[in-house]
Amino acid sequence: MQLIPATPAPEFKEISGWANSSPLSIKSLKGKVVILDCWTYTCIFCLRTIPTLKRLQEKYGKYGLQVVQAHSAEYHFATDHANISRALARYNVSNLPVAFDTKNKTWEAYGNMYWPKHVIIDHAGFVRYEHAGYGDITEFEPVIAELLEEAGNKPSSIDYDDKNPDDEIFDTYGMHFAGMAPEICVGYSRMRRFGNNQTFKPDEPSVAVDQGSHLDNTVYLRGKWIWQREGVQFAPGGKETKPAIIMKYNSAKRVHGIMGTSDGRQGRAEVRLDGNPLSKEQLGRDARLENGASIVNIEWPFMHNLVRTGKPEVHEIEIIPRSDNFVFYTFVFG
Repeated sequence: MQLIPATPAPEFKEISGWANSSPLSIKSLKGKVVILDCWTYTCIFCLRTIPTLKRLQEKYGKYGLQVVQAHSAEYHFATDHANISRALARYNVSNLPVAFDTKNKTWEAYGNMYWPKHVIIDHAGFVRYEHAGYGDITEFEPVIAELLEEAGNKPSSIDYDDKNPDDEIFDTYGMHFAGMAPEICVGYSRMRRFGNNQTFKPDEPSVAVDQGSHLDNTVYLRGKWIWQREGVQFAPGGKETKPAIIMKYNSAKRVHGIMGTSDGRQGRAEVRLDGNPLSKEQLGRDARLENGASIVNIEWPFMHNLVRTGKPEVHEIEIIPRSDNFVFYTFVFG
């Protein structure tokens, strides 16, 4: 938690909608201590912070704390109100006001460059603290108690929590650990090239040849794909009978894929580890066994939990399109 010189909190800018609340403003929130959570549902660190924020609101709301989430977009699909609302339902965010910052204007007004960022605003409307990245409740709680006391609403007889609350989010998405495989976005706005020994032209169909030898933590393609700004889109009609996105990851307990479709309709993909279907013990929350294959149904664009294991393991994962509208954006690990 970083203490900063007190400055007036910028007003919310160009909010296109609200969930769980009527429209709010910084002015209307004066008198309350505010945690402004600048987040996006495609960020795993943002997801891991949700249980802490819900716990803080539950614990300190009656003393004048208000958590407000401003949802901005890391990918274009995350500007869609329906997708944001579906994410709120998936992660059980029903008691926190959520501003749809679909043009990222509030995100920019607070000087953000990353997700998540937490801005702590005092009862007079001044920014007092900032916190970047995933947050532990032990970092937030003393600061919140201090600012509530300044506002004349000192919490009485409340002990600080010594750990984050239990939540299904942690079980599904896992936690960061040293030596874990890195997050890799495959769109050309973030990744310079694939591991294949060839060059792909952006926004044009290209046939990827897989040489079969793969470096750790490097993404390879096989078959016909269109390399786009935010991801890769399957291009049906190629001669390759086993098109795939391939990555040999060096260490992870959880493997996630941010995946969607090109037309908004349901898509499908098959997942294999080391050339084999997932076992029942390896199935992630969003995968299932179907006729001997491990399948993911893609109903909307979000971070699908594909693989889960009890300890860090090394595997080569293949994600094979089973519908013509398949789009892949990012590998994420836990």
